[in-house]
Amino acid sequence: MKFLISAIAIFLLTGCTTGRLEYVTPEGETKYGCETEYTWQPSVDKYAVEYILSYCAKKAAQLGNTVVNTNLLNLNLSIPAPPAGQNWSFDLAKSMYKKGQLTDKQYGYLIAYMDLGHDKG
Repeated sequence: MKFLISAIAIFLLTGCTTGRLEYVTPEGETKYGCETEYTWQPSVDKYAVEYILSYCAKKAAQLGNTVVNTNLLNLNLSIPAPPAGQNWSFDLAKSMYKKGQLTDKQYGYLIAYMDLGHDKG
């Protein structure tokens, strides 16, 4: 019984990718924000989390805060253009990913991009 419980716990923990942004206000106060979690496919989820944290880091820096993980400020958050005559949707991105037309990173970034509503213009 203990083995089964341990196996389930390990399965649940390995299927979850999380992150949060740490920054310091101009007043010197450490704060956290943009907590995010993806639980679908770790090879893609890490990029979705990266996209959201980078997006938030750039916004925090614009507001005068100091981002602790400065690597987040240097990421290129561009996404590939959708096929001609189409707009990005979760179904389109999933279909293209399954056909090998998007990398894990491109797909993860697209998922986060759409989750943030950036596809709405």
